[in-house]
Amino acid sequence: MQRHSRLPFTLMLPAFLLLSGFVLIAGAEGNFTVSGVGGYPISSSITSMWLASPDHRPLLMAYFHGPDGWHNTQWKIGSKFEKGKPGWAEFKSDRATLRLWVDTETREAEVQSSKFKLAENNTFLVLHEGEPSVSPEIVPLGVFELPASSKDKPASVLLLETHPEIVDKIKKAIAQTK
Repeated sequence: MQRHSRLPFTLMLPAFLLLSGFVLIAGAEGNFTVSGVGGYPISSSITSMWLASPDHRPLLMAYFHGPDGWHNTQWKIGSKFEKGKPGWAEFKSDRATLRLWVDTETREAEVQSSKFKLAENNTFLVLHEGEPSVSPEIVPLGVFELPASSKDKPASVLLLETHPEIVDKIKKAIAQTK
């Protein structure tokens, strides 16, 4: 199933939570499947995006950093989740394209267009998003137990609250780009 919509990012949380709650693949015992996407703005310069399993737990988390206000724009959402095939989602605007992909069989992931093994990293920082003159830099942040969104907080915020070392790594990586 492919979905497309156009919403201001600040209004997208309810839509993302609905999308991430949409179970499109029934996971059999032990299967690794992708069934939804979520995202949430963290600050004026950082936003987040994740791909989730049928139990709503993220499989892959990415934080995207760019100039202040870069993600406060209209986004077109595209995604595809099919049983037995890789799942992907992308948020596209005039300023940037945020893309995540997970292969359910090989447990490989793509953040933007760079491939990674989920056993080695499931959380990433993408620097220089929304800056057309600079190529994005993908910084692996490690492997973490990724929490499902709660009624009060999205998964990306919960992850930062439970793992302050991620916040430190993000701040350090951003500081090194200046």
